[in-house]
This record gives sequence, C-alpha cells and structure tokens, in this order.
Amino acid sequence: MVYLMSPSLLAIPMVVVGLLWFYIHSRLTGAKKQPPGPRALPVIGHLHLLGNLPHQSLAHLARKYGPLMSVKLGSKPTIVVSSPEAAELILKTHDAVFATRPKLISTDYIYYGAKGVGFTPYGSYWRNVRKLCTIHLLSGSKVDSFAPMRRENLEMLIGSLRKSVGVSGVVDLTLTLSELIENITFKMVFGRIKDDEFDIKGLVAEVMFLAGAFNISDYVPYLKPLDLQGLERRLKAFSKEMDKLLEKILNEHDQEDGEVKPRQDMDFIDTLLSLMNQPMNSNDIEASSYSVDRTNIKGLTTIRLITAQLVHCFNWELPNGTTPSDLDTTEKFGLSLPRANHLLALPTSYRLLS
Repeated sequence: MVYLMSPSLLAIPMVVVGLLWFYIHSRLTGAKKQPPGPRALPVIGHLHLLGNLPHQSLAHLARKYGPLMSVKLGSKPTIVVSSPEAAELILKTHDAVFATRPKLISTDYIYYGAKGVGFTPYGSYWRNVRKLCTIHLLSGSKVDSFAPMRRENLEMLIGSLRKSVGVSGVVDLTLTLSELIENITFKMVFGRIKDDEFDIKGLVAEVMFLAGAFNISDYVPYLKPLDLQGLERRLKAFSKEMDKLLEKILNEHDQEDGEVKPRQDMDFIDTLLSLMNQPMNSNDIEASSYSVDRTNIKGLTTIRLITAQLVHCFNWELPNGTTPSDLDTTEKFGLSLPRANHLLALPTSYRLLS
C-alpha cells in the first residue's frame, strides 16, 4: 500500500535538510578565517557604509578593523588592503593570484567585453596587449619621439600664460592643463589636434566618469534590468559614438597603410582605448620620473615636464586673498579622484627659460 505524504509533512524534512545544509556550509566556510570587518546587512552587505566618497569611508573603517579588512559589497565579498606592506604582498609577491580585475557592467561597453589592457582577465591575451602597449606606446624611444611636439605645445602654453602676468589675469589651471593634455594626446593618437566631427574631449570625459562610476547593479545583480542610475543607458550611447570614432580612425589607417588584418584592427583598438582610459588627471600633478616597471610607476613624462615649466617660469599666488589653508581641496569620486572644483591661480611674475 502506498501512502502519499501531505504537503505539511513534506515540508518538515525539507526544513530539516535545509537547516542541516546551512549548518554544514557555515562550519565549512567558517573554517576559512576571514579578516575582521563590520557586521553586514542582508542583501546590500556594507554598501550603506560607503557614502559619496567610498575610498575615504573604507579608510576610516580600516582604522578600526586593520590593514586587511573584510567587507561585502552587495553579493561581492571583498578584502580591503590599506597598508603598504600588505599591498606589496598582494600586488607584487602574489601578483598573478590577484591580477584579474572584477567583471563590471561598464567593461562590456567600454572595453568590448573587457578587452582593454586595464580590465581584461590575466592570461595570454593580457600579456600580448600589455606587450603591444609597452613597445608601441610606452617605450623610451616612443616617448622621446614626441619630445618636439610636447615642447611646441608647452611653448604655446607658456606664451598664453605670460599674457596674464601683471594684468590680474586669474588662470583656471584645471581647464588650461586639461586642454593642454588633450591636445598632446590627440596629436599622439590621431596625428592632429582637433576633430570637428567628433566631440573627443566629451567622449574622454564621459568614459572617465562611466569607468569610475559606482553602479549598484554590479553588486546587486537582480537590479540590473531596472538600470536605476541610468548608467547602462549612458554606456550604450557612449559605445555607439565610440564605434563611429574607431571606424573612422581605422578607415584612415587603411588608406595610409593599406589593408589592415582583423587581428591588427583589434590590437589597434586595444592600444587606443588603453591610452585614452589611463587614470591621468590634470589636477593630480606629480613632478617625478616615469617608469614602465609596474612596481615603480611614479608619474608621467608629460605631467613632470608641465609641472617643471610652470614652477620655473612663473611665481604663483592664490586669487582674491585666498590663503593656502582656505584652498578648496574637495575631491569627487571617480576613476582618478579629480578635484570637485577647478583650481584657480594667479601668475604674478615671469622668468625666461635658461
């Protein structure tokens, strides 16, 4: 004789099995000791603790929980590293283990499925693209080959700033330097200063924002179809414009060099995107040398040269009686943590280059 178990009786063993599985799973995962961290909330984890400046919020929490801290960003378990010793251990000693970047929605649109050197998974493809960039973009001979072009643009900048000396001409350094770097980058990548058909400056600004934006759908995946922040809509629009720009560049490349194979096309796109998406910001000027060695990257040749010229050729003051202690150093979150407000300064004297 066969007896059919009622739904209520059937639920009892299911609950027991579920509780047993949860107990075993928690014991097994608990055996892998995690670094300390704050208590997480269901679903969102620690997202509520990040605020408008996540890097500062995490740094504040690290003071309490230590240089290795566990947090959960939605469904993503994360380890926050905040000491030089731990960073060297992860980025140098165990580099291969931690080399792969997390997969983000933005990389599918910006890097054609994470094909850019900055976000592609660690492996043979990454090594090939990195070699391409090192040889064709970052080699000493390549950097030196653009020296006359850099010098020409710097002379134009110095000449423009000279006109502000003695006439109380306040200079928007953020805007001035971003335009200079834009012109140099355009000349290096496209062989010309401007392109009236495309708003390349706008595209670069947009990709810098989108690549650094906090997208909650990356951490709570079931929210992705809702696109609550409108970021995926902007990513699609950017991708469409970028396709048009790259198609034009490749067509010009075809005309100059003859037929270009598909593999070469992809390498060219990777190289272009890699250069355009470096976290370089005209506000973050550091007078230091440039090294291709990934363990000792201290600056960029162009930034070093610009800084040296500005300091050597001019004396600078803050405008409108602003003192250094009053200077607005507020930052905004993004790929390169730019200033929230432009830096204004007054060149008060000029000296000739020796």
